[in-house]
Amino acid sequence: MATTTAKDTATKEEYLQLHRWMCMAKALDDRMHMLVKQGRAPFVGSSRGHEGIQVASTAALGPDDWLVPHYRGLANAVVRGLTMQEWMLAVFAKAGDPLSAGRNIPGGCYSYHRLKIAPVSQVVASWVPKAAGIAYAAKLRGEGSVTLCTFGDGATSQGAFHEGVNFAAVHKLPVVFVCENNGYAISVPLRLQMQNPNVAERAAGYGIAGVTVDGTDVPASYAVCREAVGRARRGEGPTLIDAKIWRLNSHTSEDNQVKYRGAEEVAEAANHDPIARFNGWLTDRGWLTAEEAAEVQKRYDLEASEAADWAEQQPDPSPDDALKNVFA
Repeated sequence: MATTTAKDTATKEEYLQLHRWMCMAKALDDRMHMLVKQGRAPFVGSSRGHEGIQVASTAALGPDDWLVPHYRGLANAVVRGLTMQEWMLAVFAKAGDPLSAGRNIPGGCYSYHRLKIAPVSQVVASWVPKAAGIAYAAKLRGEGSVTLCTFGDGATSQGAFHEGVNFAAVHKLPVVFVCENNGYAISVPLRLQMQNPNVAERAAGYGIAGVTVDGTDVPASYAVCREAVGRARRGEGPTLIDAKIWRLNSHTSEDNQVKYRGAEEVAEAANHDPIARFNGWLTDRGWLTAEEAAEVQKRYDLEASEAADWAEQQPDPSPDDALKNVFA
């Protein structure tokens, strides 16, 4: 296991694109919270605080690579090409929803084959062996593709995590495992999940590469993830990345994190917003002014609002189609 030493070699335009994706994800997340409070949407599992590592890891992929995300992976989907209107169709469970045809809670369980997003599951860690399977199939077929698998720290307490990572290690599969380590499995803190809080140190037990990175540091995260994807594509096997982040919102809109984290910790989490940190990084280099950053966010906030209003007016699924695509 190593703390990241990967070098920042991306271009200005690449970084600005990462910034735009992060702002887009934030706009969708914030709008969903508003919709829930207004009684217009049923639920939101926030990705706030996760945007940095999600955008960095997914942007490291190529167009033919596969994404196997967890259910908090909104920013991952945005990078793969999900539009605001498509996401809002899912939020309102409309017939035109390309993720599940209006059959699931927003972001809960969906897939998007065109964007190479494998089915998302709410059964924690169940997708880790699936990611290994996708990578195994790609290796057998000689496709040259890489699979990115993301999960939270809680998933590493499940047997499926071990089984998936071990299988990938044994077969030297082209897969990158990213633990978005926000320190909580719903309300269970990391100290009650594991004695060693550094997930990447487990990589040694599987004989694969392990890297710890500050997941709120976008340039560092991007460098680490590109290095891991390159390693996988060269046939050098999996990497286990432990991205340390802070969850800014409650686990879901059904949860009140103040009860188990305390007001002081929740307030401290707000100081670790990856978007605010990246804004400062870009500003320090003269690549983006504070005014321009605010304008980018304002534009996406407006687009998210318009996408929600549009999606809400689209046709609902027909009861006659309830079993469509359920049985073959």
